[in-house]
Amino acid sequence: MENAEKHRIMKQLLKYLTIIVLLLITGCKSDYEDENSNEINTIEIGAYKFEFPNEFELTEGQGIDSYVGTVAGSGISLSFDFGWYTSPATNLSPDDYEIIEDNVDGHFRQIVRPVNPEFNYTRIHLYKVSDSINSPYGYNSLTMSTNNLTLAEQELVINIFNLVTVMD
Repeated sequence: MENAEKHRIMKQLLKYLTIIVLLLITGCKSDYEDENSNEINTIEIGAYKFEFPNEFELTEGQGIDSYVGTVAGSGISLSFDFGWYTSPATNLSPDDYEIIEDNVDGHFRQIVRPVNPEFNYTRIHLYKVSDSINSPYGYNSLTMSTNNLTLAEQELVINIFNLVTVMD
C-alpha cells in the first residue's frame, strides 16, 4: 500500500473512532443524568405542590363538582378531592389516630396519622384560612388519603404531607 492510501484509511478510521467515542460519552452522560436528576416528581393539586418520589404519577378522575384523581407509585395509591365539599376529619378516636393541625403559609393543614396504617386511613386536609372566613357557602379545599400501608409506607406519605408547599 502506498502512503497516500494508508493515510486515507487512517483518516477514515479516526473519523469512525471519534464518532464511536462521542456516542459512548453522550450515552453514559445521559444515563447518569437520568438516574440522578429526576429523583423527585413535583405534583400540583389545586393550590398545593407535593414532592413525590419519581415513580409516582397523577391520574385525573372524573369529578362532578371538584378536581379528583389518584397519585400512585411504589404500591401506594392516594385518592384526592379538591373542591368545595371536602372537609377536615372530625370525631376520630385518639386511641386510633394522631391528629396534627397547623398552619402553612396561611393555609390550615390537618394530618391524620393512624396508629395502625394497615387498617385505617392516612390523610391530609388543606384549605386557605381566609377563604373559609370570607365565604359562608363553601371554599376550595384539598383532601388526600390512603390506607393499607406498611409503617415504612406511612412514614413516606407523612413526610410528603409535611413538606407540602402552598403556591398562591
